[in-house]
Amino acid sequence: MINNLLITGSTSGIGQALALHFADSGYHVYAVGRNKQKLKELRSYSQNITAIQADICNSDDLKNVINQLEQVKHFSVIHSAIYAEPCNFTQLTEENIRDCFEVNYIAPVLLTQRLLPYLQNGQRILHISSGAATLPLAGLSQYCASKSAFQHLINCLNTELNEKGIYCANLRPGMVDTPLQTRWRNTEAPFLNQSFYIDAYQEKKLILPQVVAKFISWVILKTD
Repeated sequence: MINNLLITGSTSGIGQALALHFADSGYHVYAVGRNKQKLKELRSYSQNITAIQADICNSDDLKNVINQLEQVKHFSVIHSAIYAEPCNFTQLTEENIRDCFEVNYIAPVLLTQRLLPYLQNGQRILHISSGAATLPLAGLSQYCASKSAFQHLINCLNTELNEKGIYCANLRPGMVDTPLQTRWRNTEAPFLNQSFYIDAYQEKKLILPQVVAKFISWVILKTD
């Protein structure tokens, strides 16, 4: 039975919508994020939300997250934190590449590994994936590669953890109307394929985060 959820990237976009939705539905949410003010707003929104200010790429912050969950039983994990700064391949820097893999792959790998001793039978690990995990997208090579890496990791984890009653999944919500999409449309450093995201917004093809949160809730709570 799922009673508690740890959600990373809870201060904006899909992660924020998930925190609010699950709290409204009576579940206790451990909301992890870096923005102190937005975490304060989440905490004041509902008693069902425990806000944890942390940069999951920081080792000490990661330890703090684990410490706050040591006494919690029966919780599932939703990896929603994301780094996705568009940049054409010829302009990529080492810092850009490392930051992307730190947030989208290394940090959630370490967090998942350290949380395993506290996950009980029947709990779930859900990764908010992207079409970028399999689609080659111009201007987003480092993002595509990092999402692909973690998507494959989740598939590998199922081969090790299913026998323990822990189930993992990747979920692609589609194009969602988030601050990330806004940055991609309005970046001052144009990237290849940027017009695709501008057109999608203007043609009203983006999904509301609240709609996505309801769908994710159904997936993690109601499906097998």
